[in-house]
Amino acid sequence: MSTPAGFDKVAIFVCSQKGGAGKTTFARALLDVLRCEGYTVAAYDADGNVGQLFQHYGLRDAHGKLLARQDPRVGCGFFDIRADDDRDLLLNALATEPPILLFDLPGGVVGELGKVVDHGEAPRGLFGEYRDRGYTLTIVVVMTPVQASVRTVHHSIDAFGATVRYVAVKNLAFGAEDAFVLFDGCDREGLRLPSSQGKQALLDHGGAIVTMPALHPRSYALLDIHNLGYIEAVQGQGPGGPLPIADRVRVRQWLQDFDRQLAPARPLLGFAPEAATEARTDFEPLSAPA
Repeated sequence: MSTPAGFDKVAIFVCSQKGGAGKTTFARALLDVLRCEGYTVAAYDADGNVGQLFQHYGLRDAHGKLLARQDPRVGCGFFDIRADDDRDLLLNALATEPPILLFDLPGGVVGELGKVVDHGEAPRGLFGEYRDRGYTLTIVVVMTPVQASVRTVHHSIDAFGATVRYVAVKNLAFGAEDAFVLFDGCDREGLRLPSSQGKQALLDHGGAIVTMPALHPRSYALLDIHNLGYIEAVQGQGPGGPLPIADRVRVRQWLQDFDRQLAPARPLLGFAPEAATEARTDFEPLSAPA
């Protein structure tokens, strides 16, 4: 799908305050949904060739070995954001000007964005290069209920400013939505907490808040064991053979739920404006592989 008329290209940076918060879980699902709907997405794993986005979505040869060089618009590119030379890819990825750029950043390295052209400061120059080429920037912060996650939202807005769009994702694998009291605030059962400065700043900047459902642990583990994408698993594909039907059903239901939860943030995540409320209600039907 080409970029709709009058719609900016989008660069999406998925981050978290530390590893294990679920940012790659979100990046993988977002990549699947976008590509399933026909969008061209150049995906990059900024954790090098050990990153999970690359492991799950990188193209492989006939022997199942990941290709070092591949088209990120079809598979997934990779670079190490901590390495000076590799970090240049944040600019070099603009060469072909794909409609959507998706960067999965390692936990706790958002500050590395400021080392490309900004001498370690906030990445104003880097983001300016993107805007000069017609890109709108979206920062996605994947949160757990802990204080560090809440602070990451506020710190990101302080660092990147009002010219960047923001999405906060509550990862329900770490608790129910009402567990995020440090972000949302609370007034119940004797516990009174105000809404966080991060939440208020995000809303003031037109940001969106979404939830990411929890996937059954065994089904999630099987995806990791076989390095499967979500849609790939639902369709019974992949080098390790099809997953058990029960796990394929769980993955499909999870992906449908994930897609529905994206609705408030779709305009910020590369979906065409007219598709902002048209979340998919189904993915490929579950059937025995040919």
